[in-house]
Formats: sequence, C-alpha cells, structure tokens
Amino acid sequence: MAKTNYLKRTINGKEYYYFRLRHVNLNKPKDIYAPTVKELDQKLRAIRNELENNIVNNKEFFETFFANWLFDVRFSTLKPSTKERYEGIYRNYIKDSPLSKIKIRNISLNDIQEYYNKLIKSGSSVSSILALNKLLAPCIRYAYNNNILIKDFTGAIVLPKEDQQTKLNKASKVQPFTLDGQQRFISAIKGHELEMLFLTALNTGMRQGELFALTWKDINFQEYYIDVNKTAKNVADVSREGRQQSKVIIQTPKTVNSIRRISIPLALAEQLRQYKLRQSEHRLKLANLYDDNDLVFCTIYGKYFDSSNIRKRLNKIIDNINAAETDKTKIIKHRKFHDLRHTYATRLFELGEVPKTVQKLLGHSDVSLTLDTYTHVLKDMEVMAASKLNDLYISMRAK
Repeated sequence: MAKTNYLKRTINGKEYYYFRLRHVNLNKPKDIYAPTVKELDQKLRAIRNELENNIVNNKEFFETFFANWLFDVRFSTLKPSTKERYEGIYRNYIKDSPLSKIKIRNISLNDIQEYYNKLIKSGSSVSSILALNKLLAPCIRYAYNNNILIKDFTGAIVLPKEDQQTKLNKASKVQPFTLDGQQRFISAIKGHELEMLFLTALNTGMRQGELFALTWKDINFQEYYIDVNKTAKNVADVSREGRQQSKVIIQTPKTVNSIRRISIPLALAEQLRQYKLRQSEHRLKLANLYDDNDLVFCTIYGKYFDSSNIRKRLNKIIDNINAAETDKTKIIKHRKFHDLRHTYATRLFELGEVPKTVQKLLGHSDVSLTLDTYTHVLKDMEVMAASKLNDLYISMRAK
C-alpha cells in the first residue's frame, strides 16, 4: 500500500501514522494507528486477514478461554475420573502459566512451543507434556472452528519423545514377585481377611479398581470365568473453583479392550465359592448394618475398599514375611497393589504365553504397551531361550 494513503496524527505529543479502514465485515470505519509505516502495513494486513476469515474479535485471555472451554464444553462428555485428571492438568499447567495472559486470538504456535520447551528444561516429564497437549490441542482446534483463530497450528507442534532409556526406567519400576516370593506371600496370607482379594489379583491380573467393583454376578462358576466390565474409583467433584470431597464412583473401564473375559483356575473358582458362603453368613449376622452392594471384595460392612488402606496392609504382610526371614537375600521389597497384576503377567510369560494373549488378558489397548511394560521379563526369556538352544546343540554334538 502506498505511503500517500496514510495520514499522520499527533496524540499526546507523539506522531502516529493512521488509516481509516472500511470493510464489509465492519459495522463502521475503523482508524488503525502505528508509529511507523511498516508497523501500520503489518497491522492492516493482519486485520484484513481476520476480517476476510470472519475471525471473531474475542478479547478473552487464554486461561479464561481454556477454562470456559474445559468446564462448559469438554466436561459435558467426560467420565468423572477423566474430569478430575483434566482439572489437575488445568490447575498445574494452564492456570497462572506463561500462556495465561496471552489473548486467545493472539495465541501462536511459537507461544505453545516455547512453553513446552521450557517445561522440559525445568524437569517436567515427557508424559506430562503429552498429557497437556492432549488437552490443549483440542482447545486450540475449538477456537479455530469457532473463528477465533485464523489457523489450527496444532499439527505443527513438535512434541518430545521418550528415549529408550526412559522406557527402560519405566519398565524397571515394575516389581513382580519372583516365583519364590509369590509362594511365600501366598503362604503368609492364608487366613488373612484380604486373602481372596490378593489371590484373585495374582490369578487374574485384574486392576485394583476392577476388583473393587467386581460383583458376584460377574463371576461364572459353571464355566470358570470373570466378566470385567466396570471399575471403582475414588473421585473428587471438580469445577473451575477447585475440588470437592471425593467419593467412590462406578464407571466403565478406560478403554474398550479393558472390557474382557478372564478364565480363572478351577482352584481359584472353588476358593471364591467358599468365600462367598462365608460372606453370606457374615452378611446375615450383621443384618441391616451391612450395606449390600453385591460386592465380592468389600469392608466388613459391605462398603467399598479404600486403595491407600489396602496398600498399607499389603506392605504390612510383606514386613511380616521379612521379619521371619533369616536369609537376607530373600528380603521382599514393598510393592504397589498393581505389582500383583505384573506378577500375573510375568508368570504367563514364563510359562511361554505369547504377548498378544497376555495383552488381551490384561486389557491393554495395544500389544506395544504390553511389550514396553514387560521389557525386562522378555529379555530374561530371550536369555533362557538362547540357553536352551545352547543345551540342545551340546546334546546334538554329544550324539
């Protein structure tokens, strides 16, 4: 645009170039100001671009826009547990962040990329950045689809990747019982009030929430299987004002693959049948004091278990095992309840089961997740396979 089209005006003693812009998408002419011709050119190009693309003149800050989108739009289709997780991402990574005070209409690829890079440098994990982007990207797309942004730039964001060492470090946190440790643990829980909970975990690989939600009608004693179709989780009600008191909710599992049928050993089926009889007798004794939810595993009053309490009791059992052990090489480390699931998977691999079958039994969404989780086990199996081959060749030569 020629400079002659620009006029000058002095405001508060300072000289500005300005241009009276008329456009079909403007209700009335608008004067655009800038201290230099170059800046005025850039401003006009940007404004004309927005007008041509019907961009809404939204003046909200990014944090405000994100919160409105999250709590008023995104939350409408989410499970309570997912709402709780997303509220945590908003509180930890969006609220009062470097992105907060950028106007939504001005947010750019560079703003997002710089923020992600800064988080990585400050020690945030790759998984945290990926979780943040999984929420932030659809918000940006929502702004684009509603004519608040000219471009959806989310596809150009460069996301960090976990290196092989990080994956190995994650796998190293998996702590299944050794076969000897499992046998000692099973001996130690005989007669314990949580014996059947632990035995079922070891023999099915079910997640803690799946076990807590398990009802008697989910167990088929004729064909020896368990239908896994729900999970129990302690979840807090969340809103933009924060979190409220948590409560137990029952919801469908995280993925379609988590809804599955698990065959159970005959011995476990018989133990569960006897356990059900004892539970029925106990329920009759307590009468109205018992809250009958048809739960397989529950408190003495029929209520849902608390996960933190179960972990404490699990490690108390391990402490008792160690206290009675004279051989210090056999000391068992404290474990998470989830390690009972890892123990189940490890035994399956040791028995020669293929990864795809283990994936289906565990309810993993993809076999790659199974392979990544049990890297250490599979490597041990490779060593054992090589050893077996070596023994075979030695025996062949001997003949």
